[in-house]
Amino acid sequence: MKKLNYLCYFIVFLIFVCGLVGIFYTTGGDRFTVENIYGESIELYGDGIYAYNSVFVVGVNKGTDYVMLIVAILFGIFTAIRSKSSKYKFVHVGLLTGILYYASCLVFGVTFNRLFLVYVLLFSASLFTYILLLCELIKEKNISEELNSKSLKGTALFMIVSGCSVLVWLPFIIPTITTGQPMSHIEIYTTEPTFVLDLGIILPIYLACGILVLKRKAIGYKLVPILLTFIITIGVIVIGQNIVQTSMGVDIPLESLIGLVFSFVVLGMIALILNIKFLKYIK
Repeated sequence: MKKLNYLCYFIVFLIFVCGLVGIFYTTGGDRFTVENIYGESIELYGDGIYAYNSVFVVGVNKGTDYVMLIVAILFGIFTAIRSKSSKYKFVHVGLLTGILYYASCLVFGVTFNRLFLVYVLLFSASLFTYILLLCELIKEKNISEELNSKSLKGTALFMIVSGCSVLVWLPFIIPTITTGQPMSHIEIYTTEPTFVLDLGIILPIYLACGILVLKRKAIGYKLVPILLTFIITIGVIVIGQNIVQTSMGVDIPLESLIGLVFSFVVLGMIALILNIKFLKYIK
């Protein structure tokens, strides 16, 4: 257990390196315009570690960095106290889910820069620590038998709805596939890692969790607090992203604010309420 804790603290250190460099490191450069492979003019940020990312994406990255510094502190705190209660262990792994998602976006979505090996290290450390901690939780008898007598249809439905929320990406993907034209916001990138992570991993695991809870399976109950914590984290990240984007002068269409931002924030608030109630049934 101590070795795992050391690895968790190492992850906290790596997040601080990525986050602080992402936010504060500057090269004194200015924004400049390039032409992408589709002949479109794209404005790049031109400064700091994200110099060769678009202004829009830099707003997303920096906003995420701010929130992840807070998540890293919380993760460190729960690492220190997780042995005191299984409730802390579930929240701890839920926070690590957000960290793994963050690391995946950095290593696959950010234009190659001097922190690339740090991104890879954070991704690898988060992935294997996640596997070890999740296996530990699954093996333990930490779910109250009282849950078997409870109807959790509302929670199960919420998990399914949360999973389906990532389908908001389809209106961006399907027209591109049918017309053969480049995606409207693909900018200088070849693909969007978020689409892969959300549709390929998040969607099926949330659907599976909801179905397992409806069937009153123990594994479903164990996934609930982890995935609810992750939704809460995403809700806060979305807020941070939009605050930073607005401060950078990025214009966010009203339909995006409603469809992509407001919806995830509402899901995060509901997840917080459900998680507080659900954790009462953790031994």
